[in-house]
Amino acid sequence: MECNERVLSFIAEWYDPAPQVTKQYLLKLHCHSNEVEMRDIQTKRSFLKRTKLPPTLLESDFSLGANIVLLSRDLRLTHYGDSITRGLLEGVEERTVCILPPALYESLGDIVMLIERGGFTLVDLKSTCLDAKDAEATAELLRVDPTELLQPARLVALSCRGANCVEAVNRLVQSSSFAGLGLACPANAEEALAYENFFLKRSSRSTATYEDCTCCVVKPHAIKERNVGAILKDIVSRGFVISALSAFRLERSSAAEFLEVYDGVVPPAEYIEMVDEMCSGPVVAMEVRLKPTVGDRQEEIVDKFRAHAGPWDTGMAKELYPDTLRGKFGRSKVRNAVHCTDLPKDGVMEGPQSNTSSRSWRMNGRAESEVVWYQYVWRWEFSALTQEGQSQQCCQFSYIIEV
Repeated sequence: MECNERVLSFIAEWYDPAPQVTKQYLLKLHCHSNEVEMRDIQTKRSFLKRTKLPPTLLESDFSLGANIVLLSRDLRLTHYGDSITRGLLEGVEERTVCILPPALYESLGDIVMLIERGGFTLVDLKSTCLDAKDAEATAELLRVDPTELLQPARLVALSCRGANCVEAVNRLVQSSSFAGLGLACPANAEEALAYENFFLKRSSRSTATYEDCTCCVVKPHAIKERNVGAILKDIVSRGFVISALSAFRLERSSAAEFLEVYDGVVPPAEYIEMVDEMCSGPVVAMEVRLKPTVGDRQEEIVDKFRAHAGPWDTGMAKELYPDTLRGKFGRSKVRNAVHCTDLPKDGVMEGPQSNTSSRSWRMNGRAESEVVWYQYVWRWEFSALTQEGQSQQCCQFSYIIEV
């Protein structure tokens, strides 16, 4: 996207927790100088004078419906600010959905890489198991036997965005080695919306096993850099199985609670950056297990995967452990590609599953005194709506962080 003295305008919303009101701003991005300014729509006063964007924000982050973090404020871009911006971005922000049948599950990393290298950014991702009724409708769409889609077979839906996305992704798939193997892509924007509503916006069964597993979270910067496919492929190539995965967003309060154990341990400015990073965009959470091989004990999964993730300090990772995830995809101590479970006793987790259309996860922390290390226990609890509309408690898991 070229920046020839143009200005992109959006209506941005920010929830002010003090008066508990949502405020609206006219946000303008000056592409040529990489500066941003904001004006309060209600008072018509300047809220932010023209200032340089932080290095964590790129022009590509500014899109309709996007959440951005600016000066530690979580802003949601709800509308275009003018017709010029609409004309420039409407086609660029087109979305499409791809459905991977169970037979292609192990090729997930390659398929996501294909899409990302085509210039498209991952927006949403979810693995699911279908009941008999859903399997019949989906089988007709994917032209496969309905029995192939029933639990425990895993089906994956992913959404991406980019210029002329629906047509371009179809061309990518048809010209790839996955053509004719059941990888379903919508033919037009209307079908793409129907796919998204059916596969991504409603609750469905999780593919998680809840035993002998660990948790890995791909951070927002890695998604923006289009490294999700490479990370997924790297994990599988090292003898791990991704048994469940889902994309979701963390609100600032949840991100701060999740990282509270580091408050006071790392410098204050770094802690703020850590929180900013975790709520600056979607994350991809995964349940990871070991492939069943002779000599490997499944209970070793937490230690083995933590070793593959590499040191928290990406400088050390790149120097001493360049083949680890953080060595390959990390950028700094804050933007270090992935977050993973630290302690073996807490490797069992709940696989990613939807709660609402936004898949927002509630997190409640409590201390566990019997553990020698300074650590925090996280219990991630969430409920999914059944087809009858009744709230059903799905599961919960603890996540211990060691520092």
